Amino acid sequence: MNRRLVILPGIVMLASAGSCAFRMSPYIPATPVDFKIQLSAYVEVQEALAADNFEVAKAELEEFARITDTATQALAEQALRAGDIEELRTSFKPLSESLVAQDLPQGFAKAYCPMYDSGASWIQRDGPVRNPYYGALMLSCGVVDDAVVAHMDHSAQHGGTVFMAPDGFHHIEGVYPEPGLFRLYATNNYRKSINVSDWSGRVVTEEVYDSATDEFLEVSAVGLVPGPGGDYLQARFPDENVAAEVIAKVLFQDDFPPERFDFIFAALTIENTVAPTTGATFEDAPVPVPLSARILPDIPDDAAEIAAEIMLRDQQIEEMISLGKFTEIFIPALQAKELGLALQSRDTELSLDARNQIRIAVRHLVRSAYLLDWYGDRGNKNNVDAAFAVFRSTVGEINAVFEVTATP
Repeated sequence: MNRRLVILPGIVMLASAGSCAFRMSPYIPATPVDFKIQLSAYVEVQEALAADNFEVAKAELEEFARITDTATQALAEQALRAGDIEELRTSFKPLSESLVAQDLPQGFAKAYCPMYDSGASWIQRDGPVRNPYYGALMLSCGVVDDAVVAHMDHSAQHGGTVFMAPDGFHHIEGVYPEPGLFRLYATNNYRKSINVSDWSGRVVTEEVYDSATDEFLEVSAVGLVPGPGGDYLQARFPDENVAAEVIAKVLFQDDFPPERFDFIFAALTIENTVAPTTGATFEDAPVPVPLSARILPDIPDDAAEIAAEIMLRDQQIEEMISLGKFTEIFIPALQAKELGLALQSRDTELSLDARNQIRIAVRHLVRSAYLLDWYGDRGNKNNVDAAFAVFRSTVGEINAVFEVTATP
C-alpha cells in the first residue's frame, strides 16, 4: 500500500488510497494554553541555562514546545536540535525575542544583555538578572525591564549619585550630607525604596594596590550600619573635607562577596526638594530629546574625521572618570561604538593591512564601549579604569592609522 505523509498545523496525517490516520504532533496542542503558563515553562528553560544545566534546559524546552503556539513551536523545535549548551543558547535568542515583543503578565520581566551576540533579550521572573546566555560566567550581565535603546533610570531621589547594583535589580544612591558622614539608600528596579535593615557593609577609608596579586587591599574601614527604620545604611569616618572619595562595599545577602561602589563627591550633597505641581502645561516647552537620539552621533563622511570624533569621545570619557560621573560614560562610549562601526565602511582607500588593523580595533572598541557602559552603571572605578584602558589602547590603534592627534 502506498502511503504519504501530510503535515497540517498541529496534525500529522498518514494518508493512503483507502484510509487516513490522524495523529497529534507531540509538541503542538489543539489549542495553545494560557500565555502565562507558556511563559512559566519558558522561564524554566531560561533558569536552567542560567544555571549552566544543558540537560534540564532541553527537557524544559520540550515541555514548552508541547504547550506553545504554532509559530513559537517552530523556534522551539529548532532550539531542541542543539547538541550542546552553547548551541542551545544561540537558538534561545530568536525564541526569546519572539516572546519579548508581547505584553507580559505580572510576575515576569524583560531583560537585555548588550554583550551577547551584539545584544540579546530574554524573559525572566521579576528580580535580579539571571543571564541565560552566559550562565555563571557573567550571571548578572544585563538589565531588567529595559528597552534595548533606552537606559535605566539613574535619577537621584536624595540628591546623590545613583549606581546600578551588579544584580541588575537594585539601585544604590550614595549621599555625603556633611563632612565624614556617608549614607547609602536603595531602591528596587521600579525605583521603590527598599528596607536595608538586613544589609551590611563598610566604607573603606584607605587601601593599597598589591602588584603581586593585582588587587587592592584594605588598610582601614568603617562599618555601615542601618539607619532608623532601615531607610539607609550609614557610616561616619574621620574626614573634615567637603569633598571626598568614598569606597562603599555592600553585602546584599549572605554567602556572596560584597559589591564595590566608588563615589566621588566634589561637594556636600544637598537633599533634593521637589516643587509641587500645578497641573499647568506650557505649549512652548521644549520637546525632550529621546535618549536613543542622544546616543546616535553625527557621522562624518571622511574616515579621518570619524577617527577624530572617536578621539574626542575618548577625552570626554577620561574627564568623566576623573569627576566620578560614571553613569554618564555610556553616552560617549556608545557614540564611539557607532562611529567605529561607521569607520569600517569608509576605510576602502587604506591598504589591506591597515583595513585589517581597523577592523580588529573596532571589534575591541565595541566590546570595551559596552564594558564602560556596564561598569559605569555599577560604579566600580577599578573595573571602569580597566575597561577604559582597553578602550584607550584601541583608540590609539585607530589614531595610528589616521595619524590623529589629541585635541588640547
